[in-house]
Amino acid sequence: MAEGVVDVPVFKNAQGNDSDSEQAVSYPVHWFRSTICQVIVVGGVFFCAPGMYNALTSLGAGGLASPWWANATSAAGYVFMGLYCLIGGIIVSKIGVRWALLISSTGDIIYSGSLYLNSKNGTEWFLMFGSIISGCTDGLMYTVEGPIITGAFMIELQTRSVIYAVFFHSAYPEPDRRGRMLGLWVFMRNAAPVIGGAIIFGLNHSTDSSGGVSLETYLVIIGIMCAGPFIALLLSPPEKVQRRDGVRIVMRKAGWVQTFTEWYRVVSNRDILLLCPLFFTSWFYGSYIGTLQTQFYTVRVRALCSLVIPFGDILGGFAIGYFLDCKLMSVKQRARWSFIAVMTFNLALWVWAAIITKQLEDQNPVIDWTSAMFGRTFSLFILFDFATMATQTSLYWIISHMSDDFVVLSYMTGILRGVECAGQAVAYGIKSSDTTNWLSIGLNIGLIVLSLPFAWVTIRKIGVVEFDRTVLDQSSADEKSLEDEKITSTA
Repeated sequence: MAEGVVDVPVFKNAQGNDSDSEQAVSYPVHWFRSTICQVIVVGGVFFCAPGMYNALTSLGAGGLASPWWANATSAAGYVFMGLYCLIGGIIVSKIGVRWALLISSTGDIIYSGSLYLNSKNGTEWFLMFGSIISGCTDGLMYTVEGPIITGAFMIELQTRSVIYAVFFHSAYPEPDRRGRMLGLWVFMRNAAPVIGGAIIFGLNHSTDSSGGVSLETYLVIIGIMCAGPFIALLLSPPEKVQRRDGVRIVMRKAGWVQTFTEWYRVVSNRDILLLCPLFFTSWFYGSYIGTLQTQFYTVRVRALCSLVIPFGDILGGFAIGYFLDCKLMSVKQRARWSFIAVMTFNLALWVWAAIITKQLEDQNPVIDWTSAMFGRTFSLFILFDFATMATQTSLYWIISHMSDDFVVLSYMTGILRGVECAGQAVAYGIKSSDTTNWLSIGLNIGLIVLSLPFAWVTIRKIGVVEFDRTVLDQSSADEKSLEDEKITSTA
């Protein structure tokens, strides 16, 4: 075992499996410190950015008239986003959750400003710069987001009048509400594209030709994004969060050597590595969809996409979230059946996409909502978002069963988002020039099929075996501090 790293004691039913027999005790909590309030705050930040950013991306090419340079800058942004997702957990462990969330809410404002200048003046260098800055801050944000939504921490468990420092299962969301909290998170982060989409649609509904959206669109979106850093200040520090089961959350501290040691152990973990091919392909579809929208849709239909398509995200997140919380099946059954259903649905959509692509190439239409091709293409785009968000929610749920520690989970979710971003960088790089859409279709189908056997090795363990849980060794000073905090029982 590496120096400075110890194994976490494993407790029976530490992941809140359905076999828990003890009656849960409910404790009063202050609403501002409650777990649901923390999820809402994070959701509020995501509403502003990257939620409003997603409203722009739902237009295809950020609302610009041509997709190629926008796709190239997106590829560059995802490279840096992937890097910061991987190392973001280290940054968060040093500067704290609230400051990391605040800093990460600023980059999309710069990127939206670069879209405005590119649309107005044709400024290309600032669009690339804005995309890179946005990638860095979004990577940090996704590292913060994952542990808060799925999270797990070192806690102090109070039993009668004696406080014991233990390693035990804990999280911002209570175990029995994890799936629904994931659904709430999906709703909050996708309410922004719906509202942003309504604004975009209202400003562009009369433009029935192809091209870019109006300049006013960017100004309104930027104004909403500016509220994000102020909302981030409302997030409670982990140690002040109150859970209804009485658990006290403490984010542990560690030195740089110990931090890098644990980070390496997590990123080299076999079970995580086996999931990486699935992580890589989970957002690979985006460049294909965005390019089709820009090539074939009128401006007002692209604006309609930004309004309606996020409902697919919301429905997908809630549908899979409630299934993953279903008590009629064991954790093992939920993990396996959700994986089979979601992957089958994804593959079926790509068969449909191949049929649609052939029809578009044969007819080369400009599609308005009065066109015959509108219904079959528009519904396909909505279902792609439904499937992708169901996949995302499932992946976060799976990871939440692989560790009970906040920092370890921040590393795991960072790997998830980092590998996803690597996939997006490749996908957008491919579509940075006028390459055939069949290349994107073939790669998506091939990558999904390739990832299935690797992911299954890990997924079949969920609810069956305990995963390795590693935490940093606590110093003697920490142990003495915890010893001093014990309360002696009185008669």
